[in-house]
Amino acid sequence: MLNKSEEKASVEPIDKTGKTGLTGEKKEVLKKMIGSVSIPIDLNKIREKMKYDAD
Repeated sequence: MLNKSEEKASVEPIDKTGKTGLTGEKKEVLKKMIGSVSIPIDLNKIREKMKYDAD
């Protein structure tokens, strides 16, 4: 097993220079969209259509 100093040395930091991330406006849109579905989807119907209509 690696000790703590070896674990830290093996993980390279992510270069975030030039990256601004999400703006406040984009964060609000994302919060509104999380968990929302634009149309009701029945996965069973999709599976049946792909399985039987492919012939």
